[in-house]
Amino acid sequence: MNTATQNPAKDRIARTRVRQAVPADIDAIDRIERRSFAKDRFPRRNLRRVLKSPAAVFLIAEDSGAPAGYVMLLFRKGTSVARLYSIAVDPDFRGLGVAERLLAEAAQKAAARGANRLRLEFRPSNQAAQRLYERAGFMLLERKPGYYDDGEDAIRMELTLTPQTTGDRRAQP
Repeated sequence: MNTATQNPAKDRIARTRVRQAVPADIDAIDRIERRSFAKDRFPRRNLRRVLKSPAAVFLIAEDSGAPAGYVMLLFRKGTSVARLYSIAVDPDFRGLGVAERLLAEAAQKAAARGANRLRLEFRPSNQAAQRLYERAGFMLLERKPGYYDDGEDAIRMELTLTPQTTGDRRAQP
């Protein structure tokens, strides 16, 4: 076997499967939520409600069958803008490309549902999120002062979607 062609990170990403979440995934999603966020956590009942909502797309990533992360998209009737409401990766799976896979799948699902833009907000203190979104091609829209309950601002970004959007800015025209 040629060790020069082996790439453990790529092998691990290849094992990551993203699928539509179902109500039976609530325990795994709630665990990821609790392990991922010290504040701004979604209550379990809200997660359960969104899982069942026709106005949402809720995806879960699995690595070798283990829940690794999720992404939640919301759609509003009468608009072509989808909202990436939450994305979380279990701390045990960070740095393995799970967030990138979830983001790319979310962009594809949003475009498939007719959205031409994907928007999100995040805390400026979350530098990892900012790097992820910038790599995916999101552009700065605005900074919203005092957006969060603790007074921290929010950064709002947007990704222009095309029918073949992959979440990678190189796919953009």
